[in-house]
Amino acid sequence: MNIEKGAKKVLFVVTSCNVKGATGLATGFNLSEVTHPLEKLEASGVSVDIASIKGGEAPLDGLEDFNDPVNVKYWADTDFRAAIANTLKLEDVKASDYEAIFFAGGHGTMWDFPDSSTVLKLVPEFYESGKIVAAVCHGPAALVNVKLSDGSYLIADKNVAAFTNGEEEEVQSTNVVPFLLQDALIKHGAIYKHAPNWNNNIAIDGRLITGQNPQSAASVGEAIVKVLNINNAEKTGAKPAFTAADAGVVSATFSKYTGDILVGEVWERPGLSKHDRCIVTVACLIARNQTAAMPTYFTKALKNGLTPGELSEIITHLGFYSGWPNAMSAIMVAKDVFANHGISPAELPSTDPLLLDKKEALPGDENREAFIQQNIAPISAGFAKYTNEILYGKVWLRAGLSSRSRSLATVCAMIAAGDIQFLGMYMGRAVLHGITREEMGEVLAQLAFYAGWPKIVSASLIVKEVYDNAGK
Repeated sequence: MNIEKGAKKVLFVVTSCNVKGATGLATGFNLSEVTHPLEKLEASGVSVDIASIKGGEAPLDGLEDFNDPVNVKYWADTDFRAAIANTLKLEDVKASDYEAIFFAGGHGTMWDFPDSSTVLKLVPEFYESGKIVAAVCHGPAALVNVKLSDGSYLIADKNVAAFTNGEEEEVQSTNVVPFLLQDALIKHGAIYKHAPNWNNNIAIDGRLITGQNPQSAASVGEAIVKVLNINNAEKTGAKPAFTAADAGVVSATFSKYTGDILVGEVWERPGLSKHDRCIVTVACLIARNQTAAMPTYFTKALKNGLTPGELSEIITHLGFYSGWPNAMSAIMVAKDVFANHGISPAELPSTDPLLLDKKEALPGDENREAFIQQNIAPISAGFAKYTNEILYGKVWLRAGLSSRSRSLATVCAMIAAGDIQFLGMYMGRAVLHGITREEMGEVLAQLAFYAGWPKIVSASLIVKEVYDNAGK
């Protein structure tokens, strides 16, 4: 192990529980959930200490894969074996000595992590002093009951990944564990993010980093490294492509309108959330392939509540509406923005995600299907096939973006590109997805500044007719 050599130190915490409740079944910590993130941290020069609830020798859960080369490497490392045999007692640890705390999983955590007085005290000390809190698999059991100094749960309104109910069922432990971790996290306000069982999946919400299962352990380690700004990546965000100072050099008036009206007034109007305004603007930039402004607004979107997964989904979705080249341009910009923010691929939507109910995601879709069959299929069977099977059979149903947000991005891209022939149909769906007349009015006002006044005049007539006909 890399002991006392790194410029930064991270504390790993493992369970001391070696029995699954009253069952008598052996348990402990999952070896790969320690070794895989450990390897990523040590490769970046980070020192790691290992602690447990009781201190001393930490129990293994008996499910170790010794065909795993990373496990083999560390199990042969005498320093690592000594650290596992002589873990620090958690209550003796000081948060001030570390940059991050990481809770490894294994079923034992479900019994001794959630109500540990030391965990409940130590985690807020890390988090509220600006440090990283991370966990993987059953490790987030340590976070379920943690409250901050204001009395709120740490996980409330934060993106969190952890072992799923489905995975618990597959390992036949649903009736063994004292509670279902997924349910407990949701109960205390977490925005639970999960992929299909056993897929690599992590969630990063600022300084809170969590992973779903053993397959996610290495990615959690990578995410900790990125957030710690290892390897000289001392970047806090993408460099803005445009500033008020830039505008002032060319046009003081444009600079004034940008600062006073667009930034100071339009973006602050109460009729539409910042989250939605970011979707509106990002969709417009992608539709118009305006890459110069993308770094600024992609970064702004992430800072205003648009998750990396949502941005990823919007780019994918608009590949179908604005064309693959536009999506590819957006991907090249987003790639750098994600790197600057320490966003890992494991944090992004799966290629095989959960799917929304088609009747809810695509109300009235039978009318579209009939139109395609009657008007499109006779001239292009290929286009009809990909429209029905891919765009509407898969893309519109992906759970990584809400139906409302997907509708919002679609109509904004169509308006921004001037593609309004079928805007009425898409606006009808947007109304059914809950976008109100008042909200759409704000969308048009926002788009005017990014797509230009003429396009909004033309689109407004169609939008008004849709809401009038709907009696909204």
